[in-house]
Amino acid sequence: MTTIRSFIAIELSDEAHAALADLQSRLKRVAPAQIVRWTAPESIHLTLHFLGDIAPDTVSEISSLMEQVAAVHPPFTLTLGGLGCFPNTRRPRVVWAGVAGQTDILARLQGELGEKLKTLGFTLDTRPYSPHLTLGRVKDGVPQRQLAQLGQALEQTQPTVGSLAVLPVSEISLMKSELKSAGAVYTPLALARLASAS
Repeated sequence: MTTIRSFIAIELSDEAHAALADLQSRLKRVAPAQIVRWTAPESIHLTLHFLGDIAPDTVSEISSLMEQVAAVHPPFTLTLGGLGCFPNTRRPRVVWAGVAGQTDILARLQGELGEKLKTLGFTLDTRPYSPHLTLGRVKDGVPQRQLAQLGQALEQTQPTVGSLAVLPVSEISLMKSELKSAGAVYTPLALARLASAS
């Protein structure tokens, strides 16, 4: 049976994508060359839950569940800014931009979505939710010396990043992810509007 690799996310505005593209350009100038696989700016999103491979006939169930949760949460505003990496600057693997603002509403929305998804049989990440925007991933096999150089570049850039963009959030999207040689391609399958979002 054909399945759909999917996740639930908040899509970004053009302004947010442009701000993150500018930050990536700054990082490319200071990071060691060719060691990071940078995310295409237009593909960057704020993931709420990664669902993995789902059957096509579950899309409507997931969409209905999203609508139930979205209907009881008001629109809110996030601020994109800051810079960091997972797991740490000594061995960076994922380079990210941070999320601030009304993160209390974001956390409640993400948590309630998770509880509903469990009723459909989904096994979700048990780690505490850490909202972030993935700017790039370090390639496999990078020597420790270059990892350390990247970590130093991130530490030096971090204090200069500040606030990048304001992101009004009025809907959440169920996204399809297709892995291609040039990178992942994301397509919205369904969206749910937050309460009173016209």
